[in-house]
Amino acid sequence: MIPDPEKVRFWQARARAYDALCRRWEIFALLSVRLIDLLPAGLQGTVLDIGGGSGLTSELLLDRRPRCRTILIDPTQAMVDVARVNLAGRRARCLVMGLDEAVAHDLHADAALASVSMQFLDLEPALAVLARVIEPGGHLAFNLWYHHWEETADCEGMSGWLPIARAACREAQLPPPVTPSVTPKVKTRAEMMSASERHGFQLLYEERDEDLVPVACGVEYQAMNADWPLKALPPEDRLALLRRMHELARGRSEPLISTRFLFRRTVQGR
Repeated sequence: MIPDPEKVRFWQARARAYDALCRRWEIFALLSVRLIDLLPAGLQGTVLDIGGGSGLTSELLLDRRPRCRTILIDPTQAMVDVARVNLAGRRARCLVMGLDEAVAHDLHADAALASVSMQFLDLEPALAVLARVIEPGGHLAFNLWYHHWEETADCEGMSGWLPIARAACREAQLPPPVTPSVTPKVKTRAEMMSASERHGFQLLYEERDEDLVPVACGVEYQAMNADWPLKALPPEDRLALLRRMHELARGRSEPLISTRFLFRRTVQGR
C-alpha cells in the first residue's frame, strides 16, 4: 500500500493537466457526486479524501455537505499544491502522504471517500488502516473503473481515442501512436469481502453505472503525456496533430462503466 514511486512521478508531471481534465469533462464530477450522495444527508464532521488529487471531490463534498470538513491526502506534491489553491479558504487540510501514513499522522474521520483512487491500493492493508481511521458507525464510499473490477473487466471502455489517434497520425504521414502497455490490477469480490469482514466493514450498497463519455476525453487523457502520441515531435506539429484528433472525435461518445460501493464501519474486526 506504500505509494509506488513510479506512479507518483507519473502524476507529478501531469497534475495541472489532470486538474484541467477533471474540470472540463463532467464524468469526474459525476463520479465524485455519486459517492458523496451515498453518505448520510446530515453528515457533519471530518471526511478523509483518499488520493484526492487536485481537490475536485473535496470541493464537491464541501458544497453538498457544508457542515463537514475534509482532509485530502495524496502522495503527489504537485497534486496537493494544486488542491491547496483550489481549496483555499475552505474547511480543508491537504497533506502530501499516502494512506499508509494515516495512523502515524493520527488521522481520524467520520467518513472516507476515494473517487478513482482505490484501484491504486490493495484492499486488505487499506481497510486495515481505515479501520483505525474511520470512527465506528462511519462510512467508506469508493468507486472502481470497469477495468479494475473483476465483474466488469471484460467490458469495452475508453478506447475510442485509439482509432482516432491512428487516423490522425496516418493522415500526417507519421508512425502509429505510442499505446499504453500496462495491465491493470483487477480487484475481486472475494478479496473485497474478505478484507471488509476482517476489518469490520459492512457492505451497505453497490451499484454499477454506465455513462456516455466523449471520445475527446480519452484523447485529452492520453495527451497529458508530453511524449504522446509520438516522442520528439516539434511542439507545433504535436499541437496540430492533437487538434486534428479532437476534430475527428467531435460528436463521438462511448460507454464508460464504473461500480460504486458504500461500507459502514462496524467493529474492529478479526
